[in-house]
Amino acid sequence: MKISSLLCSVLCLYTPLSFAAHVVASDTYSSMALANDAKLYNAPETSAWAHGATIVQGIPRGDAAPSYWANEIIDKSITTSDPWGGMTQWFTVFEAQKNTAKNVRVVIGDADMWLLQSTDGTMNPLTAEWVNATENRASVSWAAYYSHNIIKYIEDVPYRRSNDGLKEYALHPDHYPLHGGTSKVAIDGENVLAAFVRMKAWLVPDKPQGKQDVSQAKILISTGADYYPTVNTSVSHGDLSNANYLPGAGGSRFQYLTTTPTWYYMGTVADEGLLIVDDNSPYVKAGGKTYLTKEEWQQNPPPIDFDVMNCQDSN
Repeated sequence: MKISSLLCSVLCLYTPLSFAAHVVASDTYSSMALANDAKLYNAPETSAWAHGATIVQGIPRGDAAPSYWANEIIDKSITTSDPWGGMTQWFTVFEAQKNTAKNVRVVIGDADMWLLQSTDGTMNPLTAEWVNATENRASVSWAAYYSHNIIKYIEDVPYRRSNDGLKEYALHPDHYPLHGGTSKVAIDGENVLAAFVRMKAWLVPDKPQGKQDVSQAKILISTGADYYPTVNTSVSHGDLSNANYLPGAGGSRFQYLTTTPTWYYMGTVADEGLLIVDDNSPYVKAGGKTYLTKEEWQQNPPPIDFDVMNCQDSN
């Protein structure tokens, strides 16, 4: 084991939570402020997510959804200032345009969702408290291949179970991206200032025979969250006609997957130029804020500890 890896392992075991939380906060900011690690296979250049992170709705209230989405919604009661009460976490996996590795599967592990909520009515992010919406963690309940613009469903993704019971997803021969997520969880959307989600993922070989090229694979993942008006709201049941999709809380940039189990983060923390923030909602136009600044984020980070699995030596 390398000395740096040994030191990391020691930090994972003995570092105070406050320091660990600030490291996670810094990594989360990078997940939002930096560009994607590579060009995504056949992704549309006009889509913001094809280049980096996005913050769309940001907070769970109807008037924070973009106007272009709200204008399509028939049931206008879900576009008001009322808080929303449901949430899911999702992931999207793309091959890089230059990926040549084929003997690869993607393992998706735990998912974890947090909300920053003002409990004293001041709406001050420095005094707000982080609430874990998934105290026992969550797991992915569905995954499908989609068209390269993530609009058209192609088919469900075949998977196998690892010895630990985790789902190992196969790549599509035509390079379609994988998109999946958790089941909905109930949330208290009142006075929410920010969201933070994380998901563990890594790569494993598909078959023991053949070329072992998983270490050379150029596969990327983004994770994010969607809010729902209620935990029972269903797109497939027509509850969001005529838009028929969710605006989305936000999504991280696409980062390379490796063979080391790693947490990938999304937080509603904006880049310094606010380039990733969608400002088309009535709430934002009225002066509301659907994100935290870098300073606010770092001063009150999600209370996340280090994970020993993140410190494994990948060599």
